[in-house]
Amino acid sequence: MVGLAVSYPCKNCGAPMVYDAGSGRMLCGHCGNSCTVEEADSGHGQTEKEMRVYHCTSCGAEVIADEQTSATVCGFCGTPNLVESRLAGEWKPSQVLPFTIDKKKAQELFRAWTKKGVFTPGILKKQSTLESIAGIYVPYWIYDMDVHIRMQAHGTKVRSMRTGDWITTYTDHYDIFRDLDVEFEKIPVDASEKMDDDTMDRLEPFRYEELRSFRMPYLAGFCSERYDYDSSQMEPRAEEKIRHSAVSEARNTIGGYSVVDVRQSQADCLVKSQDYTLLPVWLLSYRYQGQAYTLAMNGQTGKIVGGIPQEKKKMGIWFGGLTAVFFAISLLGLAFGGGV
Repeated sequence: MVGLAVSYPCKNCGAPMVYDAGSGRMLCGHCGNSCTVEEADSGHGQTEKEMRVYHCTSCGAEVIADEQTSATVCGFCGTPNLVESRLAGEWKPSQVLPFTIDKKKAQELFRAWTKKGVFTPGILKKQSTLESIAGIYVPYWIYDMDVHIRMQAHGTKVRSMRTGDWITTYTDHYDIFRDLDVEFEKIPVDASEKMDDDTMDRLEPFRYEELRSFRMPYLAGFCSERYDYDSSQMEPRAEEKIRHSAVSEARNTIGGYSVVDVRQSQADCLVKSQDYTLLPVWLLSYRYQGQAYTLAMNGQTGKIVGGIPQEKKKMGIWFGGLTAVFFAISLLGLAFGGGV
């Protein structure tokens, strides 16, 4: 399969320009010249080159990137290869949320985060590991939905009255009904088979007010994966997320009772719109004791999620030292106790 990569030469020196997350402009790393995304996307000086499309030999991810983004590792699993293709036709997103955290800042945030773990493996703190981070635009479907919620609940109110030495407790019972219409906007669901759904959900929230209409220059200097599932395939998962929120919204309207028992609830969803959107994620993939691990960072807010393996050697030293301290304290206790 043959794809088309687009590069954006600097008008001053001809070197390829990339999207700079810090300034929100296209930047030339050679001479420092910059321009707006709109200027770069106008076509002046834009060059195109055909490229072969292939899959990562390790995880199978199909990754897309422009010419200068060709990296030495797959951003999804750390394997030394990368895929290049174009975003066009049905694969063209309608909007993109640009990176606001650049690679240097992402490395600093990852480094600070790993220091919080007492038993974090040393490999995760090495500069060579941090250098392997990859900025990836992950494919999402973002939905706007109307939800009709019907809820039936049972509530009780408990009150007490004192008459002389007697206290009388009264329990009142109520049937509670709710029939609500709620509008939900910007419900994100990742459409990548290779990205862990729970990890992507935990990266939320994003600041959707900063969404932009999709333009290819935003991808310059970053990678991107095309969606594996279309909007109709992802609707059930979006509805599942919305139903949970809708039921919580309806439950929050019930107050003033001692106890509330929700006995039945139903939420019917109607999709108003769905937009194929690219959201920014920094991925740090590494291997530890033969297993692959991945940390993910929200490329807009800096929020980090993912598990860190515990280094057994460090744990042994730490717990061994702790045991020695307790043993010493016990000996001192016995010594002072015997002298009384």
